[in-house]
Amino acid sequence: MLQYLAALACTPILVFVLQMALIRILRFCGISISNQVIVIISALAGHIPMGAIVWAVYLKDLPDVPGELALTAIYGLFVYEALAYSYFHLFNMSETARRIRILLEIYASGKLTASGIASAYSASDMLDTRIERLLSTRQVRWQGGRLFLDGRLLYYAARVIVWWGRVLGFPPPGNVFTGSTTRPD
Repeated sequence: MLQYLAALACTPILVFVLQMALIRILRFCGISISNQVIVIISALAGHIPMGAIVWAVYLKDLPDVPGELALTAIYGLFVYEALAYSYFHLFNMSETARRIRILLEIYASGKLTASGIASAYSASDMLDTRIERLLSTRQVRWQGGRLFLDGRLLYYAARVIVWWGRVLGFPPPGNVFTGSTTRPD
């Protein structure tokens, strides 16, 4: 059992290794995909090697008790999914966090003033970057000089996050899903 749990605990490492390989393969082939999509593909592809590993280290040796193999495999699937999901969000924070970007800018230049940071990381750059990510993941599309929802995945995820924030007692700034432009005080 310990080997089974240890193998599952290595999920983030597996996804990381697959992500590194996929980035290099895509770069070699000249294919451009958003980094977040690459992590998702890596996590999905990781089901195969992880399934083979947990089968080899534990599942194949389970006694023939009705339902035990199925329940143990389902448990492993849930653990894998939870750890892959956690890895995705850890990676996504490192990819999108403004603080990380500012620290990297300071490190690259040795030192920066506040105005230097503002010029290196302007509001226009932030907006352009976020729109490019939404376009590359096909969540929005340009049409007639305007942006329109194209995919609904992130929209529904945002709705769930807003709902969860309300459940916790943290309403979002403004009524983002009702069309109101007023902000609460």
